[in-house]
Amino acid sequence: MKKNASRVALGAVLTVAAAALAPGAHAQSNVGELLEKGGQQVSKADWLALVPMRIEQQWPNRQGEEELSLSADGKISGKGYHYRSRSESAATGSWRVEDDGKICAPKTFTAWNNSTNNCWYFFKLEDAYYGAPS
Repeated sequence: MKKNASRVALGAVLTVAAAALAPGAHAQSNVGELLEKGGQQVSKADWLALVPMRIEQQWPNRQGEEELSLSADGKISGKGYHYRSRSESAATGSWRVEDDGKICAPKTFTAWNNSTNNCWYFFKLEDAYYGAPS
């Protein structure tokens, strides 16, 4: 079964997250295609070297988006925006990275009293990062 890969803008401290959206980096539809083009899975060590960071991503269900800051102490802060309701909520939570590179980030959107517990594997192709849900 092919896992879908979605593009995520990742930016380490003092690095503009939009740099990952550079022209020439094309969206990949699945992990196999990403790897065929030379993409590499982000390892635990690589991930930890990027922290602290800011992540901008669309939700997997495409019903909203979020901007999150991940700090070196494992905390998440930021906000989410729900398209249909046109509402915004603060987000708080924690993150962890497992030895195989899987990143889990349970968080709560406080205004909506809604929690998520998603895990992802990240891949890098050129200067773009992509996430695949685990």
